[in-house]
Amino acid sequence: MRTLGFIVTLAASALALVSCQSGHGQPRLTWRVASDLANPPFAWLDEAGVARGRDVEMAQQLAEIMNAKLEWHRMEFAVLLDALEQGEADAVIATMGATPERAERVLLSNAYFVTNLRVLVRRGANEPTSLAALDGLRVSAGIGTTSELALRDQLPRAIPAAPSEKGATSIERLLAGEVDALIMDGPDALDFAREYPNELAVLDEPLAEERYVVAVKPTGAEWLERINVALYAMRESGALSELDRRFELTTNVR
Repeated sequence: MRTLGFIVTLAASALALVSCQSGHGQPRLTWRVASDLANPPFAWLDEAGVARGRDVEMAQQLAEIMNAKLEWHRMEFAVLLDALEQGEADAVIATMGATPERAERVLLSNAYFVTNLRVLVRRGANEPTSLAALDGLRVSAGIGTTSELALRDQLPRAIPAAPSEKGATSIERLLAGEVDALIMDGPDALDFAREYPNELAVLDEPLAEERYVVAVKPTGAEWLERINVALYAMRESGALSELDRRFELTTNVR
């Protein structure tokens, strides 16, 4: 792995251009990043309440390249874009997929991780083994997520499952037979299949591509430019690939 010092050097000239365009030098900025911090291995809080994970370390490196002081703001996923629109944060890093709907509300960076949405099902003789077999079955997807969009667009004959009235998690509902399938990000689906090897399986066919991006407040064009420059530097240096390797993740990002 090339050092972070090399990454900073690679990005320095481009970031200097960004600063010159704004008419300022490069004072140390405070970069307020919002996240649910609830999606390991990308981001979570350890027992001491310290943010950990692949995206957490990426954000730390981005902040150093941008000469910024990173400040985490933990929020529920459902309110993250609202926080950006209201100026309560400068950016969101929370395995957020790029969609046209989100692009209408906030600014979106270049992709930093590309995966697929996958479908998790129960194992068994009468359980679905293909996307086509989901027609007429109850399929669960997180409300307001790219999984919900994929359910609507890619599986129009499936039956969207209503939220649990008892507060059960999606995995609990799938295991109990309350729903027939569950759509989620590929890394999460594979993790659950490994956790329940005798009960759950991931369908071989990916449902849709998922491109994780940094979401930026609507008035944050300068932040967006800095973030994209820093991401480019990390990609070119191999730093993004190194993070994926250390956290045992596979991406198709280019």
